[in-house]
Amino acid sequence: MFEKEIDEIYELCKRVHNEVPTASATFNYSFYGMSVFGFKRQEDICLPKDKFKWDLYQNVSFNPFYEKESRESLRIIKAFLLELLIDGRCPLDVESNGVEAPSDNGTDNDSK
Repeated sequence: MFEKEIDEIYELCKRVHNEVPTASATFNYSFYGMSVFGFKRQEDICLPKDKFKWDLYQNVSFNPFYEKESRESLRIIKAFLLELLIDGRCPLDVESNGVEAPSDNGTDNDSK
């Protein structure tokens, strides 16, 4: 159950680790299920415990009774990891003003 999806998520987590130095994704797998946690800015890990918040915190159960919820969690995880990989080249411009830096990802067709 979910073998293809698990392999795909694991590969995406490895890519985030290797290609997006400003972000982090944690992949945990067991016989009962898996969980994926992530955040977009590694600086956030130094925040006090009451201020820190995961950008992604999803659990997937391998129990067939929770298949619908698990499929939704897998969709959320995949979307988050792909977003990190797409936006990873230009994270928030935190040093200057906290505004998102412009991206040259081919989707902006001369818009202002």
